Amino acid sequence: MTPVVVRRSALRMWLLAMTGIPLLVISLDVLTNRRLTDRLRGILFRPDDTQIFEPRDVIWAWAMLAFALFLVLWGLKELFVPTKVLECRDEGLALKLRGPFQPVSVVPWDSIVDVDGIRVEDEAAKIPLLWIEMISREGLPDQPWGARWVGPTELGVLAEDWSDSPDKVAESVADFAVAAARRRPQQAVASLWQEGAEEE
Repeated sequence: MTPVVVRRSALRMWLLAMTGIPLLVISLDVLTNRRLTDRLRGILFRPDDTQIFEPRDVIWAWAMLAFALFLVLWGLKELFVPTKVLECRDEGLALKLRGPFQPVSVVPWDSIVDVDGIRVEDEAAKIPLLWIEMISREGLPDQPWGARWVGPTELGVLAEDWSDSPDKVAESVADFAVAAARRRPQQAVASLWQEGAEEE
């Protein structure tokens, strides 16, 4: 059976890394020789009404530098070593719901009722979700990372930055779940034969 693994889109992660570079350049300029910012200041203000740098500007520059470094490093990490946000396993559907550096949450196939790709409206924008209906939400976080509870036992996993559409992923997940259900009786029969052979 072909493994089903969903990662974030490499293009989106590259664009995220690129958004941090202007912030990085400006913050480094403010903290060092201020060539760019002095030139901008000369364009925006008259010579007799120029603005001077204050200590708070340096504090903001350090904050901007930290944020820019985080954006660039995280974007590059996700570009070269993307996180698995979803993976189909024999035991169930593994989802990254607990945040960075935390283990995945595995929903057993017996607990999943239905999987579908949907779009919900949020502040006049259509957000793609992988909709998962379950029998119970036991063992899953109340405030999932990168997902939201859209019903008592219905989870919507955010799919905006996925490389594949949630509709396509839902089909692949359903196919894998059916194949996993078919393999279970075969594995049970094989284990019974093995036990019988060991007894003889």
